[in-house]
Amino acid sequence: MSRLATISRRAQTKPNGFTLIELVMVIIILGVLAVVAAPKFISLKSDAYASSMQGVAAAISSGKTMVYSACVISTSCDETAPASTGNSLGNSIIVQGQSITLAYGYPRHTATAGIARMINIADISDGGEFKLATYTSSGRPGLRIRPNADYAANKCEIRYSQPLAAGELPLVEVDIDDC
Repeated sequence: MSRLATISRRAQTKPNGFTLIELVMVIIILGVLAVVAAPKFISLKSDAYASSMQGVAAAISSGKTMVYSACVISTSCDETAPASTGNSLGNSIIVQGQSITLAYGYPRHTATAGIARMINIADISDGGEFKLATYTSSGRPGLRIRPNADYAANKCEIRYSQPLAAGELPLVEVDIDDC
């Protein structure tokens, strides 16, 4: 066989598989993509908690306004009445079939009959998805709402405090920077 025929036959056969250089380049490209894309996907859980808490804050804002408006137009509700003491319902209003206890026309800070009932959330101990806890800050009672995750106080939470006097607005504090 001639030398020209041997070269021609080699040119017609295709090599099988990938070269080592091609494999190394693919691995390097995948590694770079993983380094760039991984941080975006890792923070999805904290973004979900932050979004959930923003939804709770919006529900509180709407709920307190709706309850106060309903109290003002109702003949059986007194928007100037303080919160009752003890376990007494005191001043309350029925909203969507639920009795909501009030403090100066706004939902109280309680988890069982106040703002939590109004926005339809429950504590994890009652089958809900949030951790609810009452607190007092500067003599102002409030409800702390956190996602069902390990967050310390003032981290990834909403705080709702009922008004302390007639004409005062409830205080809603949103801390979602550390979710």
